[in-house]
Amino acid sequence: MANTTSYRTGSSATTAKKAKLRLSTLKAVFIPLWLLSLHVVAVLLFAKGFLLSRPVLPDIADTFSNDPAVVLPKPFKRAVIVLIDALREDFITGNCVKDSGYFCDAFVTPVKLAVAKPENAAVFKFIADPPTTTLQRLKALTTGSLPTFIDAGSNFNGMELLEDSWITQLTRIRGENRIAFAGDDTWLSLFPQLNNGTKTKLTFPYESFNVWDMDTVDAGVTSHIFPLLQRKDEWDVMIAHYLGVDHAGHRFGPDTPQMRAKLIQMDKMVEDLIKAIEHDDDTLLVVLGDHGMDLKGDHGGDSQGEVEAGLFLYSSRQFLSPSDEIGTVNQIDFVPTLSVLLDLPVPFNNLGSPIIPAMLGPNGNFQQLASAARLVSNQIFQYRGSHPSFAKSAEITTLYEEATSPLQTLNYEEISELNLLFQKKNLQESREMWARFDIPSMVMGIIVLVLSVITSSAFYFYYDGLECSIADHIDSLIMYCLIYAVIGLTIGSGIGYVLNRTAASALFTSAICSMIGCLARVYSFWSQSELAKPNISYWTLLGLGLTVSHGFVFASNSYVVWESRTLSFLLVSVGIALLASSFKIADLKFRTAAGLNAITFIIQARLADYPKICREEQLAFCTSNFYASTASSVSSIAAIILLYAVALFFPAIVKSFLRTSASYEGAAPLWIGKGLRFALILVALHWTLDYAENKGIVAHESMEQIHLFKIAIARLLVGVGIIGAPIAWYRAGPLCLRVEMSNNQELIKNAMKEGDMATANKLSPVSVEIIGFANTYGSLFLLLFLSIFTAVMLCMKPVGGIAMAGMVYQLLSLLEVGDYLNLPTVSPLITPIVLCVMASQYYFATGHQATLPSIQWDVAFLLTEGIRAPFTHLALILNTFGPYLSAGLAVPLTVLYKLAPSPREYRESEIVMTRVIRAAAGAMIYMGGLTALNFVMTLILRRHLMVWKIFAPRFMLAGASLLAVDVAILLGTLASAKVITNIYDVFG
Repeated sequence: MANTTSYRTGSSATTAKKAKLRLSTLKAVFIPLWLLSLHVVAVLLFAKGFLLSRPVLPDIADTFSNDPAVVLPKPFKRAVIVLIDALREDFITGNCVKDSGYFCDAFVTPVKLAVAKPENAAVFKFIADPPTTTLQRLKALTTGSLPTFIDAGSNFNGMELLEDSWITQLTRIRGENRIAFAGDDTWLSLFPQLNNGTKTKLTFPYESFNVWDMDTVDAGVTSHIFPLLQRKDEWDVMIAHYLGVDHAGHRFGPDTPQMRAKLIQMDKMVEDLIKAIEHDDDTLLVVLGDHGMDLKGDHGGDSQGEVEAGLFLYSSRQFLSPSDEIGTVNQIDFVPTLSVLLDLPVPFNNLGSPIIPAMLGPNGNFQQLASAARLVSNQIFQYRGSHPSFAKSAEITTLYEEATSPLQTLNYEEISELNLLFQKKNLQESREMWARFDIPSMVMGIIVLVLSVITSSAFYFYYDGLECSIADHIDSLIMYCLIYAVIGLTIGSGIGYVLNRTAASALFTSAICSMIGCLARVYSFWSQSELAKPNISYWTLLGLGLTVSHGFVFASNSYVVWESRTLSFLLVSVGIALLASSFKIADLKFRTAAGLNAITFIIQARLADYPKICREEQLAFCTSNFYASTASSVSSIAAIILLYAVALFFPAIVKSFLRTSASYEGAAPLWIGKGLRFALILVALHWTLDYAENKGIVAHESMEQIHLFKIAIARLLVGVGIIGAPIAWYRAGPLCLRVEMSNNQELIKNAMKEGDMATANKLSPVSVEIIGFANTYGSLFLLLFLSIFTAVMLCMKPVGGIAMAGMVYQLLSLLEVGDYLNLPTVSPLITPIVLCVMASQYYFATGHQATLPSIQWDVAFLLTEGIRAPFTHLALILNTFGPYLSAGLAVPLTVLYKLAPSPREYRESEIVMTRVIRAAAGAMIYMGGLTALNFVMTLILRRHLMVWKIFAPRFMLAGASLLAVDVAILLGTLASAKVITNIYDVFG
């Protein structure tokens, strides 16, 4: 296609035509919006069936036993509960080889005291139930209930706890304002009644998610708890929640000098607390961790390091049965134990058992243990009788009857064993019960998703076989979709009311009826038109093959674990196919250019497989290289230097691609040569300051200024990237063109002298030559894409930002070779699909895995010092789904790249929009088909041993990435409508 064009100046299109074009292009956006809605319904339905939430009973326990045979341990008047966030078991138990790590011999007071005074102190391995996120652990530690997997999603948005808890019982029995608190403000989200303590100076909350701050919260908590000890008559329970150990793990890793320093600080704090209550026999001290951390310092999953926390009990009064070994208890066992020791009813929803040494006492009193175990069994059996999900179990009922037989018929040791066995069996059944799935909802989600893929295919193949404008049919399609959706909603609501699943049934039938109406209308158009046979080329088959090949990865846990390797193989295979096809190009210059771009594509596919964060299952065969070390979340200096190299060379790379179509003209030098380069330099500067802050390079007194300057840079870049530059782009429509005007008077005179009147009549007095005309559409859209890309790149860690620059380089290579091979015409499906495959590969290349611990939570504080919606969530979304958002936004480029306008051709402008919609449908065929296969495999493998560790997180990624790509496609389609109307305004 020519890079320049010249034509006579003529009259512009009428205002009416321009208005009609704007309206028709905007209406066309309905199709990706509607497909997005269908995908939302499918994901919600499947998630409802798969990620079950546990029913919450509002009942409050309110009974004590009056049986004279019930003898319980002497209660404490007060308890001091110190929660050290992420206190891993080996941090407190000393269960490591001396000098093998920085954390060994740092936190020593608990074990020393347990050895010296076993009747007064004990250390336990404290086993958490996954997910190991703080909010879910606090729920378990206060209610004794089990979490469900979906609870992990609420970790960033705590909600009031409606279940019975020992806090509820303490408030109910001993009165309001009897709890002192200092630390993580998550407690106030769960228990709003703690806010009352702010008036009486008993509550001192601190923001919890700023993982870069290791000292503010800890120093604040310590400054409050010791004065509160002097006011012990004002409270019954004091809670102190420290965050420094957790933040040190996230920021530096567990085996680091920073972690050792925090553990030594915690050891000194516990030592001082013990001295403060040394002669107070009425006070119980509890030091515990809510979860542990993995080898890199993160948590959320179910690896051994994450689920094994530590527990320490102490009182100056002897109250424990001594033991030579460190025992193992479940975290939920803390709830009935604390309730008994504080003389409170055991919370109604509790599933834990009392901790045996604390019930036996120093003299090994089995009557105490039997009494406490029976109280807990009665509470659990009452809970079972009230819970709608429990099936009747004759075995457990019989066991309960035996365990609760009159105390005189069995000895206390036998009663204890029977009750503890009943509680163990009940816990096993509860865990199995909350793994039950709502199969109908899962099947409904799959049906909606499969039909949405069929609908996307109908759009794609219909408009592929007939080169017409979608504007011819869009009004009718919108009408049919909406009418049938309303009919389905009405029918579904009625059916759902009868079946007691109104919302699910209404969504399902509405989506199905809407698709049926749409498909019927498309078929009607199809049958009435002289439709050419759909173009199913080799490239189309390859695109569909990529979908199926990637989808079958979800059939095996091993393939899911090593998914990034599969994606690299698929992309290299595509690159080889592109390279082979380039040899068929007749023109040597074009053949060489296409081959070089194909080779670049292959090299980038291989390079993208290099940066990685290894998940737990890969550790024997994988070495993480994303950060400075495998046990750290700090970037290396080499990555920072490479960021500056990207800032220097990346704009030049983009320039080289625009040069192939002579499009580095007009707005391009300012937008790319200056603006993009300056933005990338600021990205590198931001991460340089972050590196200096983490390494302590800057002086301590300058740290706050550096931190604020770093946040200011981030806000500037994100604000300009996703707000300022797009607004300027929308209003100005910066074309990458240069106009040259020529005076043809001499040529006309010469032609007339020679008697060549035909030539003289053809020549205009003034001719206009437009440089960069061949890529008018693509270059304009590319400016917007690059603006948003800078915001995405900032939100990536340094290696992730470098990887994202590689993704754009690979994208441009793909578009370039696609132009030489005429792929937008031969197969509009293949390039959008390859883009989506790239998105998945670069998800892994930017330091992510399909696991909860791989979420880079610290990026949430890129734009703010604390949790501030929507900035916190925006930074996390751009970090986690940046590759998917970039790929979806780039889908229109597969049509617009190297596309020139047809002057004064109104119909051609509408057809360009149709091609964009068709490309969007192609991408949605891949993402919808891939997610449908994931849903099917997840349904089949729902009883797999690794379902919650591997398949559940991968399902969550599949659903979220589908919606991320859909949203980006929708935004890209809207931007395409603006591009088309802008260019028609200029050339129409």
